[in-house]
Amino acid sequence: MPVSTDGRLAGRLAVLDRLAEERGIRIEHDVALAPLTTLRVGGVADRMTMVGSTPELVDALGLARDAGIRAGVLGKGSDIVVADAGVRGLVIRNRADGIAIDGSLVLAESGAAMATLVKRCTTSGLAGIEFGISIPGSVGGAVWANAGAHGGEMKDVVVSVDAWETENEARLALANVDCDFAYRDSRFKRGHEIVLATLLRLTAGDSGEIASRVAAHQEQRRATQPLAHQNAGSVFRNPPGDHAGRLIDEAGLKGHRVGSAEVSTLHANFIVVDRGGRAADVRAVGDHVRSVVAERLGVELAYEIEFVGDWGWDDRWATATTEMAGT
Repeated sequence: MPVSTDGRLAGRLAVLDRLAEERGIRIEHDVALAPLTTLRVGGVADRMTMVGSTPELVDALGLARDAGIRAGVLGKGSDIVVADAGVRGLVIRNRADGIAIDGSLVLAESGAAMATLVKRCTTSGLAGIEFGISIPGSVGGAVWANAGAHGGEMKDVVVSVDAWETENEARLALANVDCDFAYRDSRFKRGHEIVLATLLRLTAGDSGEIASRVAAHQEQRRATQPLAHQNAGSVFRNPPGDHAGRLIDEAGLKGHRVGSAEVSTLHANFIVVDRGGRAADVRAVGDHVRSVVAERLGVELAYEIEFVGDWGWDDRWATATTEMAGT
């Protein structure tokens, strides 16, 4: 059902609709976001537009700026928990997914699926991105979060990032060193810069051997993660020298349930949700886990998943390619 908006927001949404019509940008109203995320919870977006190329993505960001509306970019919908009250403003569904290979260099648009990127590189005999098969999000989300798995991270293969600075409407070319990559972190989490595309440098290898490593990663993921259940990926970052899942298990929290959500009994750093579940239940489980682990083991767990939308304390949707890794 349509979301309620205050008068000022309603006015800005009307401006957004008018500008979109003038510019030939198709806008949808009151779009359910749960089916567009891997966790499958949450409410509706006031407005949504889908883009199929980098220029269309830039145009959509400009549209939101001109209308005075907050905008967020949605890739493959992993690593996020959308509030039950939904998202105020404009959600840009990113389907800019071009991939170009030139020798050992790979240029991938931000909306490309990591799994597709890995398969293209494997076929081309390029090694170094095999870990990405276990990242269920988009390239943009993976860069945004410096996503990683199996001992590899995006920072290991990124040469440069093409980004859009939303406040000054400027296109930026950022070298790896300028991206401030850290464990599950980058400059894109903290500013007003949207990942448009990234240039990767890989190494030549035997396609068969690369494919074997990819298959082994896939098998490990199937054996250790609750892929048959709705989830958003790893819930917490691993503390230095330890693993969040081990700590949660040691605290006796596997199977802890609140309403429709519970700590996975297969992997304790995952929260799984029933069909038709509630985002509030996910947050309640996560907050309880953090509290108990801190009390019993003295470790403060930090969320890896992102809580986006209207949670009551803020109506922000992060102005970045928020999606990963788990994001």
